[in-house]
Amino acid sequence: MKTNDVEKELGLSKHTIRYYEKEGFVHPHRDENGYRHYSEEDLQILRIVKFLRNLNISIDDVKGIMNGELDFQECLRINQIHLEKHIEDLKEVKKTVDYYQERDIPLIPALTQIKVKPSKKTLGFQKTTNAVSLGRKLTRSWALRKLLYGLIPSLFGGIIGTFIFDFAGIELSQSFTVLVYIVSIVLIESLYIASNFQVSSLYLGDTIDHTMNQSIEFLSDGLRYYRFDGFISNLRYFWAVIFGKDDQLMHFYRYDEIAEVMIEPKKRYMKIGSPIAYEIYVPDFSFTFTEQQNFYFYWPLTLDDDMRFIATILEDKVKNIKDEDHLLYALKNGIQLNDYLSEK
Repeated sequence: MKTNDVEKELGLSKHTIRYYEKEGFVHPHRDENGYRHYSEEDLQILRIVKFLRNLNISIDDVKGIMNGELDFQECLRINQIHLEKHIEDLKEVKKTVDYYQERDIPLIPALTQIKVKPSKKTLGFQKTTNAVSLGRKLTRSWALRKLLYGLIPSLFGGIIGTFIFDFAGIELSQSFTVLVYIVSIVLIESLYIASNFQVSSLYLGDTIDHTMNQSIEFLSDGLRYYRFDGFISNLRYFWAVIFGKDDQLMHFYRYDEIAEVMIEPKKRYMKIGSPIAYEIYVPDFSFTFTEQQNFYFYWPLTLDDDMRFIATILEDKVKNIKDEDHLLYALKNGIQLNDYLSEK
């Protein structure tokens, strides 16, 4: 059988057949024109070699098995150990690939120095999206939960609304009573939803964004965020999230459109499970874009290992950073600001 026929019969390339011949597995007969002719015994040997190679057995071990120097089952056992180790290594690689792909992280040299940490599932706050972000982006599932949370006080509010008419001595028809009840529920629910976006705006001004609904996502090609813009705007954004149209109301800037980022340490006070407040240092972020648009993020919530990635991305992608206290160094290296600033 000629080489072309062997290729078709065994599904081996001409290069592979010549390689096996060079390794001494087969010795085809050559005719007077120099063409190779493979015997039935050659075909059987090539079939076995192909079978063993498909089991990921090395070419040297294949030689040992064919020569009777290695036991086939013992070779399989050893190879199985190597394969299991290789499979575990591939699983780890896949986890890392999935981690970076899901978060849409830009390729920057400093990523090689950040060790991927598994997400911690605790009873506290959890991320709502995979993207690296300051704050937590409002998602459809979270918006639906908020809708449910606001429903109970809204139902009571609807009852109070009908009582007001009764207290004023105004008699209402049954249909009009139902209408008043529904309108009261809608108004109270809307007030709850819209005001829940901007907790601190009441005393810090409209330029301050401090709420767990607020977020800035750091993507591979730029920043994406929703900016607080008043009661009606918040309602539109909330329902846009419910119906999957929130991208239309979000702002996006490429990294080269960021004119300046300012990072300042601020001393704040917290009370968790105790009536006594303790002081902590937190970073405030101020973004200025090339269109002279400004965005100030007051005490942003960060979860998992996002702050390290944010500091690394900013340092690599933004040319003009005002960071007098070198907070990026601390954030990038996972150093607590209280420890870092007290040492300084």
